[in-house]
Amino acid sequence: MADTLARVTLLEGLGDTALADLRRIATPFAVAAGEVLFRQGDPPSGLFVLDRGLLEIATRMPGDEEARVSRIGPGEVLGEFALLDPAPRSARVVAVEASEGLFLSARSFLAMLEEGREGAVAAIDRLRTLVARRTRATLERLGAANVTGPEELRHVPTGRPGEPLTLDFETVRAIDRFAAFDAAQAAEMLAAGEGLALERGALLMTAGAEASSLALVLRGAIRAAFARAGGLEQVTIHGPGEWAGLVAAIDGGAQPLALYAAEDSLLFRVPLERFSQWRSQPGPVGQAILNGVDRQLVRDQRRANRHLGRAIALERFNAAGREAA
Repeated sequence: MADTLARVTLLEGLGDTALADLRRIATPFAVAAGEVLFRQGDPPSGLFVLDRGLLEIATRMPGDEEARVSRIGPGEVLGEFALLDPAPRSARVVAVEASEGLFLSARSFLAMLEEGREGAVAAIDRLRTLVARRTRATLERLGAANVTGPEELRHVPTGRPGEPLTLDFETVRAIDRFAAFDAAQAAEMLAAGEGLALERGALLMTAGAEASSLALVLRGAIRAAFARAGGLEQVTIHGPGEWAGLVAAIDGGAQPLALYAAEDSLLFRVPLERFSQWRSQPGPVGQAILNGVDRQLVRDQRRANRHLGRAIALERFNAAGREAA
């Protein structure tokens, strides 16, 4: 199993030094067919890399039913949330076939990341992209489902376009993870973007548009929604400390959802070019930003999964009604 990491799609192209960093903390794991690898609600112990076999990911839906999210085959990873967010496991994983691979402890990985080791920095950025792509795939399933009733749709709001403005760092310091920045770090962060004031109902980003920036919510709230024929189907709300447009910023695709100001809002807008520099060479400022990004990526995936679970439940309910009729 010595070359398992080199064969993983996620780590393809990583240099010898980066792979050596990861091999030092990798240990073997094995599960028999039908055995549970971990359960929903378990502590986030680490990341699993599958070398042989087949694993199935399932999550509980409304009504305590279970929905299959996906299947994981050789060369793929699962449990990646453990390296991005300390919250409990969000799904159950069971072996469809006898399976084995390598396990990377979250504690050991995060210690390497704090040291700035090449393997950890490269791997976690690839994990960000993986989670963003999985969230996009879930949103695409939701977009195709379109089971929300007209009575649940929100009216498409209108508001004046945003106006750029200069931010005072005291406004940014209201976000906890930036409160400890010194003057130089504050200046570095503010120089990377611009302030943006949005009136309630103003459009920030159009679904399907090419992403050129993302925006940190400082005050107010940004609604992320599907634009349906009868109005907006809300998927989530981004409040203070969260980024609007994160999935597209991470995976490089088009904006998957329309973004509107749910109330009068103040944002910090950062060009993708500058955000990409933080991802590759974080430094203290970039790492503080990326810590929040990592946790939000997990939250956004969980929100999308919950919305999908609700859509699946509605589809089943509607199908049962049609059969009864």
